[in-house]
Amino acid sequence: MIWEIILIVIGFIFLVKGADLLVKAATSIAKKFGLSEMLIGLTIVAIGTSLPEILITITSAIDGHSDLIIGNAIGSCICNFLFVIGISSLVRPVKFDNRIIKRHLPISIIAMLLLLFLGNTTKLGETHIIDRWQGIVLLLCTVIYIIYTIYEEKKLKDKQMDDEIIKDVESKEVKSVWTIIVFFILGVLGLKFGSDFVVDNSILIAERLGLSERFIGMTIVAVGTALPEIITGIIAAKRNESDLLLGNITGSNIFNLCLLVGLGAIINPLTFTTDFNSSIFILIVVTVYLQFVATLNKNSELDRKRGILLIIVYIIYILSML
Repeated sequence: MIWEIILIVIGFIFLVKGADLLVKAATSIAKKFGLSEMLIGLTIVAIGTSLPEILITITSAIDGHSDLIIGNAIGSCICNFLFVIGISSLVRPVKFDNRIIKRHLPISIIAMLLLLFLGNTTKLGETHIIDRWQGIVLLLCTVIYIIYTIYEEKKLKDKQMDDEIIKDVESKEVKSVWTIIVFFILGVLGLKFGSDFVVDNSILIAERLGLSERFIGMTIVAVGTALPEIITGIIAAKRNESDLLLGNITGSNIFNLCLLVGLGAIINPLTFTTDFNSSIFILIVVTVYLQFVATLNKNSELDRKRGILLIIVYIIYILSML
C-alpha cells in the first residue's frame, strides 16, 4: 500500500504541473485568436480536462461496468459544482458571467433532466437501460452544444460586446502558436497520467478495503477523474481567470452527462439503477442553488463562506455514500 500512496503523490505532482500548462495554453489561445476565455473553457479546456473520464468510460464500457460509467459521470458533476467551485472560491471569490447564469447553467439542468428521462424510460426485462440509440441522442446533444457555444461567441463578436477582451488581448504578450500547442499537449498529458496514477492506485486501495463498485465510481473515481478540473480550477482562480474556471466546470459537466454516458451506451448499453435518480436530483438542486446565488448577488460572485458551505455539503454527500 505504501507504493500505491507514493504513486498517488507523484500523480498529484503531474496534475498540478499539467493544469498550470493547460491554463497557460488556454489563455494564450484566447489572446492569440481574440476569443473569450469563456468559449475556450467551455470547449477546449472542458474536453481536455475530461480526457480521464473519456478514457475510463471507453475501458469500462468494453468491460461492461455500467455502474462505474454512470457513477463516474454523475459523481464528477457533483464534485465539480460542489468541491471544485468551493475550493476555488477559497482562493478567490468566483465571479459568474451572465452567459453562465442565463444560458449554460440552464443547459446543464436540461442535460441532467435528459439523462434522468432516458435512464428511466427503456427497460430490458426488469432493468432500466440506456441503449445505443439513446447514446446517439446524447452524443448529438454534445455536438449541438459545442456548435451553440461557437455560435454564441460569434454572435457576441458581431455585436461588438467583447471590446474589453480585445483590449486585454492587445495589451498582453502572446506566445507563439507552437509554444501554445506544446503547452497544451504537455498539460493534457500531465493531467492524463497524473489522473491515471491517482485513480488506479486509489481504486486498488479501495478494493483492498472491500468497497463496492458503485461507491468507487461515485466517489473515488469521480473525484480522481475530476482532479484535472479541481487543479485547473485552483490555478485559474489564482490567476483570476473566473471565466475559464466556470467555463471549464460547466462545459465538463455537460460533456460528462452527454458525451461520457452517450459514448458508453454506444459501445455497450448501460444499466441504469434507480439509485442514480437521487444523485441526479441532488445535482439539479445544487445547480439551481448556484444560479440562484449568482443571480441574487449584486456582483454575481460566490464568496468564501458559500464556498465552504459547498465543500461541507460535498463531504456530507460522500459520507452518505458509505
